[in-house]
Amino acid sequence: MTIEYLGTVVSAMWLTVAILSGGFARTRNRSAWTWFLLTLFFGPFAAFLLVVWPVVDRRPVTPPPTAQ
Repeated sequence: MTIEYLGTVVSAMWLTVAILSGGFARTRNRSAWTWFLLTLFFGPFAAFLLVVWPVVDRRPVTPPPTAQ
């Protein structure tokens, strides 16, 4: 591979990582679009944060029963 194609290859890999991060964000109950854009701008650093941060718990919060 010559240096002429290096920019194209790096851009394609960067976009692929961003798309995969968006899909992986959904499995962790996070916004796919937000993580896609974060990874698009911040690259592997944002993807690393997505992997190491804990899963968001989306269960509805029920208030405790009231005493009568």
